Amino acid sequence: MPKVTASRVIKAPVSKVWGAIRDFESHSRWIEHHPEITVTGGTGLTIGTQRRVTYGDGSFFDEILTTQDDRGFFQEYDVIGELPLPVYNVRGAMKLHPVTADDTTLVVRTLTYDTPLEPAEAKDFEKTRYHLLATSLDLLADLFE
Repeated sequence: MPKVTASRVIKAPVSKVWGAIRDFESHSRWIEHHPEITVTGGTGLTIGTQRRVTYGDGSFFDEILTTQDDRGFFQEYDVIGELPLPVYNVRGAMKLHPVTADDTTLVVRTLTYDTPLEPAEAKDFEKTRYHLLATSLDLLADLFE
């Protein structure tokens, strides 16, 4: 099961960055390509919230919020149903760490999944997932700079 991790220090206190992340419905502001997000269950703030993420080309996937920890600044979700990608058992997570020296925030975003791809193809695919995570963190940082 590959695990892809990207991280970034954001020039804002952890409470402000968490405010932009914790609402599962509002992620389109900082997800790459700014997809449309439609909540199909829950409120965006509660475990069990389901959302459909739809991109401009019509491709979409569904996710469910499985963990929301306001004290530990941690959020986790699973992709449910079919994906337009060669992966399954997909789980995403974000963990925020306060950097007390300068009141910034270290954001760590991870993605784990299974894939039927051959090793060389799987490695190339993993690079695309890293770029996706890193780009989303850049967009998140732009909200505060």
